[in-house]
Amino acid sequence: MDSVVALLLDYPDDVLVAERERIAAAAPAALAGFARWWARTSPAELRERYVADFDLRSDTALHLTHHRFGDRRERGRALIALKRLYREAGWELRRWELPDYLPLVLELAAADPEVGEPLLAEFRTEVEAIRRALARAGSPWAAVLEHVAAALPQADEQAVARLLDEGPPTELVGLEARA
Repeated sequence: MDSVVALLLDYPDDVLVAERERIAAAAPAALAGFARWWARTSPAELRERYVADFDLRSDTALHLTHHRFGDRRERGRALIALKRLYREAGWELRRWELPDYLPLVLELAAADPEVGEPLLAEFRTEVEAIRRALARAGSPWAAVLEHVAAALPQADEQAVARLLDEGPPTELVGLEARA
C-alpha cells in the first residue's frame, strides 16, 4: 500500500493542505482524478466535505473497529491489541489517534507490509462497507476506498451486506428494557 493513499484519506489540516500539490502529484495513477479535485478544492470546502463525509456519518467513519464492534466492550480490547501490534512492529504512534484509524493502518501497511497488509485484510469487510457507503453518499473519497479495497482479498458479501443493513453492534448490557 502506498503512504500517499493514507494522506489522501487523512483530515486536511494545515500541514496536509500546505503539501497538497506534492502529495497529489505522487498519487497513484488510478487516483489522478480524485487527487486533482483534492489539490484544487479550497481548504475550507475540503475540510467541510471531509467532516460531512467522515465525521458526521457513522457508516463512513474511518475507525475500523467502530464498524466491527460498535460501542461494545470488545472494541476497547481490540484497540489495546492494535496498540500492542504497532508497538511490537516498532511503531510508536506520533500523534494522538486511535490505532484503528484507516489512514494510520494504511501508513503501517506502507511502512511495514508484513504487519500492515494482514491487518488491512483482517478489516476487509469494514473497508468494503465504508467504500459502499461513501459511493452511495456521492463522496469523492469513494474512489480512494475503491483503490484500497482493490488491493485486498475479496470481501465476504454476506458480512458486508449485514454491516450495511444493521450497522455496528450496540451494547445492551446494563440497559433496562422499557415497556
